[in-house]
Amino acid sequence: MKKVTVLAAAIAFFGVTSFSANAQSTQANTQQTQTAQSQDSNREKISKDQLPAAVQETLKAEAYQAWEVKDVYKVKPAEGSAETAKATYEIQFTNSEDQQAFARFNEDGTVITGE
Repeated sequence: MKKVTVLAAAIAFFGVTSFSANAQSTQANTQQTQTAQSQDSNREKISKDQLPAAVQETLKAEAYQAWEVKDVYKVKPAEGSAETAKATYEIQFTNSEDQQAFARFNEDGTVITGE
């Protein structure tokens, strides 16, 4: 009888633990989705010709010669951010081997991030 009681308690414990982990996971996913949606509302798809001249000059560098610009997005600063915050530009690239790359530039053509 003791074994049955211990087994039932273990099953109940793992069931509650699993339910709690599921609830936390769902909450985290909801927060990530909301963050992504707010970031998407600040993104505007633009053409390569609409990039600032400094970013266009940076793209002429040897490091980008093997890459073709696929998509370009202008990302506006989030509402409530500092008045000095400026737009950034996200660029997705592909090369002749169908590899993908991503880079983010500020208005003066400096690379902020790249993958």
